[in-house]
Amino acid sequence: WGGEVLLANYGGFVRAAHLAYFPLPGGDAAIRRPNRTALAALWAAGMDWDERLPPVAAGTAYERGVIRRMMETGFNSVATSSMGRLFDAVAALAGVCQSATYEGQAAIELEALVDSTITDAYAFDLPTTAKPTFDAAPVLRAIMTDVLAGVATGIIAARFHNAVADLILEISLWLRRREGLQQVALSGGVFQNRTLLQRMVPRLQQANFTVLTHCRV
Repeated sequence: WGGEVLLANYGGFVRAAHLAYFPLPGGDAAIRRPNRTALAALWAAGMDWDERLPPVAAGTAYERGVIRRMMETGFNSVATSSMGRLFDAVAALAGVCQSATYEGQAAIELEALVDSTITDAYAFDLPTTAKPTFDAAPVLRAIMTDVLAGVATGIIAARFHNAVADLILEISLWLRRREGLQQVALSGGVFQNRTLLQRMVPRLQQANFTVLTHCRV
């Protein structure tokens, strides 16, 4: 799992929505190679591996062939809905980090480059009652377009962080209309991202949600 939206009380929870799955070729090995995660996310979104893209250029043609075969056959390739892995993919696609030596490196380096003056955002495909997944394919397509157009990395990083903040707000509003809930709890590794929290919490509070975050974790 990962990247999920849970409806919860003290008695239990249900998984109301989650990031659309994409494969991780090599399983945990892909965590150390964000470029592989980016290739997988692009493949799942039906996008070509343009050799001008940083994660494509970071590997050899042979390696790309092996990765493609793993995903097509499912051999040594697991599906994930992890938002953290999406951050890895975006960092690689933006040319920030192709190989990681510690946990969260790609996301940390991407966050550090955010241009704080940028207010516009990419847009996810939102969940519906009939389709409880939110899809990053439109975000990846927009990032690819920006990368190939030479848009500054800081702008790309900002638009992506803004997109995630907008996503959480839109999902929260959707579930409030459906369930009448007023509290939003933000938990998990992605919400250790201070830049993301600074964008997300005011959006939720302005929409009259009570926002819960970790204090001692």
